[in-house]
Amino acid sequence: MIRPVLAVACALALLVPVAHAQAPYARFDDAPVAQQQDTTADAAWRSWSHRSAAALAATGQPRELAFAAVLRGLADAPPEQADTDTPSQPATPDAQASAWRRDAAARAGSDVLANALLAYSADEATRLRAAQRWLGAEPQNLAPLLMRGGGVDALLADARVATRFELGMLDQVRWMQAALLRTPPTPAERIALAEAGDFVPTEQAAITAMGLWAAVAVPGLDPLMQGCTAEMAAANATRARDCRHVADLMADASDTQLGEMLGLALLERLATTQAERAGAQDRRRAFDWRMLEWGRANAALPRDGAGQFVRFLADPSVRTEADLTARALQAAGIPLDPPAGWQPPR
Repeated sequence: MIRPVLAVACALALLVPVAHAQAPYARFDDAPVAQQQDTTADAAWRSWSHRSAAALAATGQPRELAFAAVLRGLADAPPEQADTDTPSQPATPDAQASAWRRDAAARAGSDVLANALLAYSADEATRLRAAQRWLGAEPQNLAPLLMRGGGVDALLADARVATRFELGMLDQVRWMQAALLRTPPTPAERIALAEAGDFVPTEQAAITAMGLWAAVAVPGLDPLMQGCTAEMAAANATRARDCRHVADLMADASDTQLGEMLGLALLERLATTQAERAGAQDRRRAFDWRMLEWGRANAALPRDGAGQFVRFLADPSVRTEADLTARALQAAGIPLDPPAGWQPPR
């Protein structure tokens, strides 16, 4: 399968290297699509994914059709190649996945989860329509704006009414886990996927769902990060105000650690006084502490914390990734704030 949160970490590696140094979930599965090290496990993952996708699509429901397209697309993704001077070739569109996606788009209506899954499409027209429908259902959510893409001026202007940045990670992962459990792996697939360890269906489905989500759900960040530089903010008061608004809501009202991390990075970048910069750095230091300690706590648990992750998913009071982090640290007896003088490793 896919190494879940590393997809997010890699997307931000130059921006925030410390927080994901020991990213939770990263050790859940070290063999997968990205590395292609275990052809038996890879074949099992691919065959299970194809059967699951076909069964989901057969329901004719928009969420299931959209997820089937995501699942099939990732299962058939070509392996990563070592860096060479040979230009990469674009993947040939999958006709079946494209058909499922078209059917999902025709039936999605205002279903936020279905439209979010469709907004992860590489097809620009599908992505734009789905993101716009998602935005229509949640007009104060910055996430569909970023999924929609476009120029930074339009993005920042539309973001003035936004009050939160919610990618819907846990809702989507919970739904994906339940959807994957509908089509169990065969005995042979279970053996290959378990890698000589215990096979726990709920854990396997949750881990896979988290990996799938992280592989596709990161919105386009370049316009925002390139448009909200300190230099551009200093030269334009409106741009500075708009960028600061986005930074504040991402830092304070995100449902993922990704959103909080980006918000804190922007706050530090946009600080105009030493006090503002110090405040952003203190918040970032506490964030780094929680992420690093969360990763270490997971690594100390059986199966790298997969069982605990499943229990948190089953608890509706765990609404955000910050909730999940706090619960995991509390269970490990680790304080949420670092000790005085603590600094993240560099």
